[in-house]
Amino acid sequence: MHRFIYLAPLLVMLAGCQTPPPKPALPRSALPPDRAAFQTMIYTSKLDIVFSATIAVLQDIGWRLDSVDKAAGLIRATTAHKTEALGPDDERELDLQTRRETVKHHADVTQKWSRWQELVIHTEPWDGGAHTRQRSVMTLRGTLPAMSYHVEQDGAWYRRGRDILIHAPPEEQSVEVTMPEAYRDLFERTEKAMRQRQGPGA
Repeated sequence: MHRFIYLAPLLVMLAGCQTPPPKPALPRSALPPDRAAFQTMIYTSKLDIVFSATIAVLQDIGWRLDSVDKAAGLIRATTAHKTEALGPDDERELDLQTRRETVKHHADVTQKWSRWQELVIHTEPWDGGAHTRQRSVMTLRGTLPAMSYHVEQDGAWYRRGRDILIHAPPEEQSVEVTMPEAYRDLFERTEKAMRQRQGPGA
């Protein structure tokens, strides 16, 4: 009986010091099944007009043409890189408190994400060449350099608020854009540029 009296406080103390299990990661939202539909446009013009209009639109709105292969119907373009505290996946998956902590860790410009957008457009003749089919895929990309930063952590064997040095490896993230509005805007701009090239009554 006396042995139990002496051991009971120790058991309670040890139970209170156990590290809670880590929170499960939030599931990534699945790509919408109809994304091919809103990423695709069929124009009532021939390929030459659609292809040249697409290039003009991309240049007008600030995309850099990385490669243009008219024979294959492929255009690859990217936007300028910019620095952000959060990566493409982080914006979608992190809860508000974790976002704030992440932004705090990346306060130094050398520890921020380098982010940009990539665009791949495939253009091909359609309906025997009378029409043109175009499929566009936008992707948000980001890279984070290796970094070291300090955080305060609680634990079973050290005092509350102990300063811990975290060494994080470099990281890359890539998220496909699934907002129909982004693709609709690109297609509408291209269609307007086509009408300008075809002249009145087109």
